[in-house]
Amino acid sequence: MSSSDRTRSNVGRFLTALTATVLSTSLLTSCSSSDSSNDTPDDLSGITLTFAVQSAEYAAFFEQADVFDDLPYTLETPVIVGPSPQLAALRSKASDVALIGDNTAAFEAANADEDWAETGPEVVTIGGASFTGSPYPVPALFVRTDSGINSIDDLRGKSFAYTQGGNSYAAYAKTLADAGLTPDDINPVLMPDTMAGAAAFVAGEVDAVIAAYWVVSQAVDSGEAKQLVGNEELGIPGGAGFLTRPDVLRDNKRLTALQDLFSRLGKFYSDWYPRHEAEVVKIYQDVLKVSPEVAQANFDNGKHGRLYRVGNPEFIAKEQALVDAAYSIGGVKHNRDISVVFNPILDEFSVPE
Repeated sequence: MSSSDRTRSNVGRFLTALTATVLSTSLLTSCSSSDSSNDTPDDLSGITLTFAVQSAEYAAFFEQADVFDDLPYTLETPVIVGPSPQLAALRSKASDVALIGDNTAAFEAANADEDWAETGPEVVTIGGASFTGSPYPVPALFVRTDSGINSIDDLRGKSFAYTQGGNSYAAYAKTLADAGLTPDDINPVLMPDTMAGAAAFVAGEVDAVIAAYWVVSQAVDSGEAKQLVGNEELGIPGGAGFLTRPDVLRDNKRLTALQDLFSRLGKFYSDWYPRHEAEVVKIYQDVLKVSPEVAQANFDNGKHGRLYRVGNPEFIAKEQALVDAAYSIGGVKHNRDISVVFNPILDEFSVPE
């Protein structure tokens, strides 16, 4: 499919708003959606998948990468910033797939009034991407060099910016648990999203933050801040999690479309992205409006990206440990078995044997 066959997104500057904002929508084919739960999955021309992402470069990647050519369904990619707004969109059926932390559904299960192991999950994780061995771990703990924090034990009494939900919260909770601390032992500063926390950190308003290098690079490169620990040291797979609702998976046509999409996503991460350095770096610069150095750092991280199987028992054990850590600091209501939220229905498509 040529670029003229697609309806292109109006992808502009990456909005660092304190509330979620839908920035753009990428339509890769021009078909309308329909309710097809009882239809056969052969013809997907009436299906629209709404795949909510958190930053605008994803829409550009979907347009640029040939692995997404000739989709037999319509793919919309609204940009919704922050774990809570992403979840709200998913729950309200404004989206079919949410791009959040791989542990978000687990935290939702641990906070639910009813045990989802008995009632069935309201949201499930159907895929994830990790970046093992990347030079700039995400999420990571960054601290101000003038704060006197040289280990996680030094966080006591310090201001620590965090957000609810997603990998950022998992890293926050696991950091405190590993240090034997609770929120009462620090000065916790709740932020609406990671971008707001990063901005406060760069401005010197907080001592510590969970973030990605590129959003705090100004402070790090100037020597005002440093990375203390990364996601792998904290036992967090990192990267991204893809969430949906059970009703989406019960729709035969939508499930078939998801199988196709995740097969393409697997190839995008493992093959297309690392082979197209120049195109990827340019997208980061043009869409996110970052410096060439930060764009290159994003590529250097991203080329390590691979999808993984969410049904892997070792992965689920790590996610359970994160929920246990959050419970130990009073971050979730219940210490439950959260394995029910990891649905392996797409594993064979995203990570073929």
